[in-house]
Amino acid sequence: MIPIQQTKIELSYIMPVFFNQKDTKVLTDLLEAYSKIHPDILRRIQFVIVDDCSPIEVKIPNHIHVNYQLYRIKSDIRWNQGGARNLGVTCAISPKIILSDCDHFFPEKLLAQILDSKIPQKSLYKFKRVDTTGHSLQSPCNIFYTSKAIFFSTLGYDEEFCGNYGYEDVMFRHFQEIIGNKLKYFTRFKKIISNTIDRENSYHSLIRDTSTNLDLMEKKMKLLKGKNPFYAHSRLFLNFEYEKKEENWIE
Repeated sequence: MIPIQQTKIELSYIMPVFFNQKDTKVLTDLLEAYSKIHPDILRRIQFVIVDDCSPIEVKIPNHIHVNYQLYRIKSDIRWNQGGARNLGVTCAISPKIILSDCDHFFPEKLLAQILDSKIPQKSLYKFKRVDTTGHSLQSPCNIFYTSKAIFFSTLGYDEEFCGNYGYEDVMFRHFQEIIGNKLKYFTRFKKIISNTIDRENSYHSLIRDTSTNLDLMEKKMKLLKGKNPFYAHSRLFLNFEYEKKEENWIE
């Protein structure tokens, strides 16, 4: 039987994580911050956390007071963030989705505005971004708000990029634009916050070498610009084993 709390979900917030250092404090700190926002907002949001086969345990502390589902990818694939995002969207309850990272925070008023908005049609919404001091930063291309239908209109992230770093987000964005979906700001007044994180203890140490995926992207761009852009996508999807580890639903 589906928990009654799931019927109240109006927004799914998807967040892939990978940790290979000492702890997962950056994730706990973020969920603690979200636990403090108004309960009427929290009841309407499902957090989908996808652990991308971290070598250290990812566990949500008991005091975290949000609706969440924690999934673990069991196949050890380097830089599998595209696959982790595909899994997160697949497990999303709501047709409205946010894709984000664990070092970014959406303020309460912005979440309320997203909750009250209509299901996106042919649009992906990006956000203005600041650091914890209020200094403006470049808008990240891999943090956005859209619908499940729009996300899957280009077959999700192409998992052929997984195993090496970079360009799966560029491929995704270009594909969306080619089929006519627009990338634009949701609002220019409410901004997401890029949190300061401990990159020595609560992050990862993977090397960001884009050379392999840059070559792959160049090949796919030629197909994207051809008669049928769908030829560019490998059709690899959820190309790994995974399991649900835990979940929590608030009253």
